Amino acid sequence: MKQRKVSEMVLDFAGDFIGAGKTPDERQHRLTSACTAWNYACVPEKVTAELLDKYVVEYRKWNPDAHAEECREIRQVMEELIAEKQMKYPRVIKQIISCELTVVDGQDHIFVASTRQDFS
Repeated sequence: MKQRKVSEMVLDFAGDFIGAGKTPDERQHRLTSACTAWNYACVPEKVTAELLDKYVVEYRKWNPDAHAEECREIRQVMEELIAEKQMKYPRVIKQIISCELTVVDGQDHIFVASTRQDFS
């Protein structure tokens, strides 16, 4: 059986989230967040929690006007994306090292580069 491309898997587990962006820039941002969630889903659970804490700190740094409720919502979205990746692709342990969204003839196309991850 041929393994699916990581980009196809990202669209499968986070396509609705990515597609909710109103502009190409917003969809790129959402793609980046989805790929971050993918990476967090590929590490041990304790590490995932620590990474999520750091993610929210960075979000606050880049969005200084973000209030506590917004930060809780951002974390919840990331937790949901992580859970979706783990449910759909629990055995695919690859780190995404880059992602890009381009618009060609009015359609979004994504490119995802990944590498295998070894935690031994």
